[in-house]
Amino acid sequence: MKHGRLLLLLCVMLVPFSACADFSESSMVYDPELAQYALQIAELCYTPSMQESMLSIGSYRQVGVFNAERSENDSRHVVTYAVYDRTVETGATEVIIAIRGTGSGEWKLNMDLMPSENYDLPYAENFFLAAEDILTTQADYLSGLSSPAFLVTGHSRGAAVANILGAELTERFGASNVFVYTFATPRTVRGEYKAYGNIYNIINPADLVTYLPLPQWGFSRYGIDIELPVENTALLEAAQTAYATRADQFGAFPVSSDTVSATQRIVRTMAELAPDPASSATVPHALSHPGQVSVNEKGITASDFMLTLFGENLFAGSGTTVNIPDMMQVENDFAPLLMTIQSADCASWILCMHMPATYGAWMAAVSNVQLSVE
Repeated sequence: MKHGRLLLLLCVMLVPFSACADFSESSMVYDPELAQYALQIAELCYTPSMQESMLSIGSYRQVGVFNAERSENDSRHVVTYAVYDRTVETGATEVIIAIRGTGSGEWKLNMDLMPSENYDLPYAENFFLAAEDILTTQADYLSGLSSPAFLVTGHSRGAAVANILGAELTERFGASNVFVYTFATPRTVRGEYKAYGNIYNIINPADLVTYLPLPQWGFSRYGIDIELPVENTALLEAAQTAYATRADQFGAFPVSSDTVSATQRIVRTMAELAPDPASSATVPHALSHPGQVSVNEKGITASDFMLTLFGENLFAGSGTTVNIPDMMQVENDFAPLLMTIQSADCASWILCMHMPATYGAWMAAVSNVQLSVE
């Protein structure tokens, strides 16, 4: 019983605004409180029991947690996600779909942009397949809902899938009934696509993940990008104070006057190494000299290299065997990217910039300030 009370107390501490989503306001207007609430739900995807306890405060029942058990060798493009709902006095159903970020062994799936090897697709196929899996698995559930309203949320990998899923649900149920808040969102679509004024992507412009797949490849996101002013020194103290009160801190609060430009330099160098998705996935570069591999020579594609660099060394679990420190001693096509990262001295802040705690702190700091909308 004592453990249960502590768990409930922690859940309450993580929910400073409200115990349930507010579907009474327009989905076409950004709601700072709903954004914080959605971020907390998204983060608790890693601890389903805590997430369930938190949402039970608002009388939501857990419909289910899906794809939670998967082996290290599971290469399916699916995500772990949870569905909650409650029936309100009018008889309508309010639904929350919370999609988990990258789990063990899933960073490789994040980098497998076009598993069909059709590199001309107008969307990130890996995330699109995961969103389609949710729609297929929940087809009967969705069909049986009475006057539903949805809150769809996710962080990182979960945000990319939420971005696509939110667009699909909007097409089916209407924008006024679908509220989408995503955080640290990768890029999901390219070319011409419909505008969705009910999808909000909260973006830290110093977060490298939000530049993947690369903008130089034409990728963007469904909906509205809301950039956090992480280099605004006037708001820095408020963000630091908000960070200090969070239970989910991840290291020291990341502070730098050059984080956005440093991240963008890294992105430009990545684009020089891999000018398009096809070359990134299919062209092997030599390890011992600049240029592509010759016959019988060992090499690695840009995609596999970045999987090693940003997976194994920063986000964990790439499963590749290239030794980055050894590569830094050799002149090859990867040297400019390694030098750019080294000169930016970004290892200490690149991961912190991506974490929910950083997002939540800056969102709190600007809750009463007009955010930049792209």
